[in-house]
Amino acid sequence: MNFRHSFLFSRDLWRRTTPFTRLGLFLCFMCALAPVSLAQTPGGSIIGTVTEKHAGPLAGARISVSNVQTGFTASVSTDVNGQFNVENLPAGAYKVAISANGLVTQEVKVTVKAAHKSKLSANLKPPPPPAPPK
Repeated sequence: MNFRHSFLFSRDLWRRTTPFTRLGLFLCFMCALAPVSLAQTPGGSIIGTVTEKHAGPLAGARISVSNVQTGFTASVSTDVNGQFNVENLPAGAYKVAISANGLVTQEVKVTVKAAHKSKLSANLKPPPPPAPPK
């Protein structure tokens, strides 16, 4: 196939088009991208780190996030560095419960704003020793 004489592959295609044609092509391209930009959600996120009092970053801790007004819940676990990220949360007040096996669960209230990352750090502690028998 010889594309040398084809209009679509011509080297001087750009020179033969008028500025209005170029503007029309640009607008068509931008309209094609519009649905992609609308797919982005205006929600916020909660990011943070969970540590254990004596051991440092805590991998596998459970993070449960509940919207106070709507009851919407989401759960994630921390990674090997003790970090977590709960994304695409509708704006509002949330109750965050952080738990891990053998450690005291910690609850925190967080306000999420649209297109904003709310930061949270938690330090889980072991349960208090049992009281000695009397």
